[in-house]
Amino acid sequence: MNSIMKLKKIAKDLIAKSSEKEVERLLKKILPSTKFRGKTFAVGGYNRDELLGLDAKDLDIVVEMKDGAKKITKFLKKEFPNEITKPYQMGASYPIWQITFQEDINYKDDLFETKGAVIEFADTMKESFPDENSRQRETSFGTLKEDVERRDFTVNSLLKDLSTGEFIDLTGTSIRDIEKGILQGNPGVDFDEILRQDPLRMIRLVRFQAKYGWKVPLSVLKAVKRNAKRIKIVSKERITAELVKIGKVKGGFYKAIRLMKVTGLLKEIMPEIDALRNIKQQPDVRMIHLEGETVFHHTMEVLKHAQPTFEAQLSALLHDVGKKDTQEFVDGKVQFLGHEQVSGEIAEAIMKRLKIDSKTIKKVKNTVVNHMRPHSLNKAKAKSLRKFIREIGDELEDVLDLAHADGKGTLIQDELGNLKPSKGVENIRERLYHYRDEVPVVKPKPPLNGREIMKLLNINQGHDVGRAVHIVQDIVDEHGFDVDKQFVIDELLERY
Repeated sequence: MNSIMKLKKIAKDLIAKSSEKEVERLLKKILPSTKFRGKTFAVGGYNRDELLGLDAKDLDIVVEMKDGAKKITKFLKKEFPNEITKPYQMGASYPIWQITFQEDINYKDDLFETKGAVIEFADTMKESFPDENSRQRETSFGTLKEDVERRDFTVNSLLKDLSTGEFIDLTGTSIRDIEKGILQGNPGVDFDEILRQDPLRMIRLVRFQAKYGWKVPLSVLKAVKRNAKRIKIVSKERITAELVKIGKVKGGFYKAIRLMKVTGLLKEIMPEIDALRNIKQQPDVRMIHLEGETVFHHTMEVLKHAQPTFEAQLSALLHDVGKKDTQEFVDGKVQFLGHEQVSGEIAEAIMKRLKIDSKTIKKVKNTVVNHMRPHSLNKAKAKSLRKFIREIGDELEDVLDLAHADGKGTLIQDELGNLKPSKGVENIRERLYHYRDEVPVVKPKPPLNGREIMKLLNINQGHDVGRAVHIVQDIVDEHGFDVDKQFVIDELLERY
């Protein structure tokens, strides 16, 4: 039995684990005796994942019938009036209808665990893009073949007849491309036109390659490169939505940025990162950063070690973006003094441009600005460690993760001339955890409040109070969060 047949057998033998799979099982039982037989098909990622032996979710269905989506959803509502919501049209100009299964369904002595499934049905369509500077499309009823021809990649074009459960491959290459892991367009369609009409497909290609590690043929790379500038007509929100998905894949940004660089998409979406390819780290005498000549090389190495979250991988990508503006040459060596602060400012600007939410912007900027600090704490005393914990706040874990990835992404030469990663921050992480655990769950009040300080020192509100508050905080950093109040008073009187 060849590998495709094995995959099919695995897919058929899988016990339904999701409500969507139960909907499919229900439809297979209902449709053969209706006018929708041979006209109703699952399409897209649902089929792809099932063929790969993955847990197939997000069941999208097309109906090869004029107003078919409306008709089949109304039919199902009539059959199961209490279990299914009223059909809802997704957009006035699109023949897409949605229903939600509110309850499980009993049908012909069989229980279908459909509760929670949200299913979209669409007519088979053909489409056109009348405005060169917009992704807005006009659609009309089309054949099943025309519907498949408007889709992005062959791996997303496989059909499944929901009356029989059989796969249908109208591209002639979908099953093979899923099996071999190849990202390419329908061989019967101009792929340049597919990308030009809807440039978001180029970022989707990047996401699929990052998620699955699939091969991208040279012809596809060239097509993306020819159309890279078209990405400008895609809204920043849609681009960011794809980047967020990529960020949840381990090593996702590493793979994505590499592909975006090759195709020219990086220069269009994040020109600041692309510019790092020209910023040298160690000209002439290269004692550190042996991972490559440029800041871009280093950034890519750091991305390999970033945690699989959008915030962590974005922080790793942006952590040295300020080196372009802080590069200086002293005695034949390069330095980037204050680059972390500048990187934070540039990172904030990039994230705002990409319409990233303010909470993420604040978190990533704080992580970037502070990513160098853990490397200086190896011999720090308790006072400095407590101060660091206090100042970093909720981003402690994020800063430590980025500092660790930064160290692992910096290659140095050992005594034998071999390359090895610079030290991470695991030792300092352990010490910081020790002092972090001193902090009560409820943030403690300072030993002395402003009113007490003014009375004790006989000073008025203003700069002097601020100076005294700073001294009190310094005492707490040095002696711990549970320091005796009288001790604080005595120290304050002595230091002020």
